[in-house]
Amino acid sequence: MIKGELTIVFDDPFYKAIFERIDGTNYEVAQINLGASLPHMPEILRLVNDHYSQLHFYKSTAEKEKFRHVNPKRAQRLAHKATQKKAIGTKAQQALKKQFEQSKIAKKKVIKDRKRERQEKRFLQKQIKRREKHRGH
Repeated sequence: MIKGELTIVFDDPFYKAIFERIDGTNYEVAQINLGASLPHMPEILRLVNDHYSQLHFYKSTAEKEKFRHVNPKRAQRLAHKATQKKAIGTKAQQALKKQFEQSKIAKKKVIKDRKRERQEKRFLQKQIKRREKHRGH
């Protein structure tokens, strides 16, 4: 069974559409910026019907929740603690943040490799030029 969910969130200054789908143990999430104005229903329907196949979903494992009886006073303390804690947001937003951090690390690695290759190439060119100067005539 596949379960899907669409959430529209206002993340200042843009509205974002967050698509979630759960298939057994796989939890996948994708995000699209909708713009600065409030999206209307026809725009949302067009997005779901026409562009759903083009979405890039980030994969993660779904965590199984264990249900057990909790003492009412403990539940009250946990609820108070949860309202006081300022988290990033929903599970989908946290997964997207994780994806963003991973892509940022990958981009930094690629940039660092390119820079190192350019430096090596420049060094080799200087070596060749230096050898040609001292070649003798």
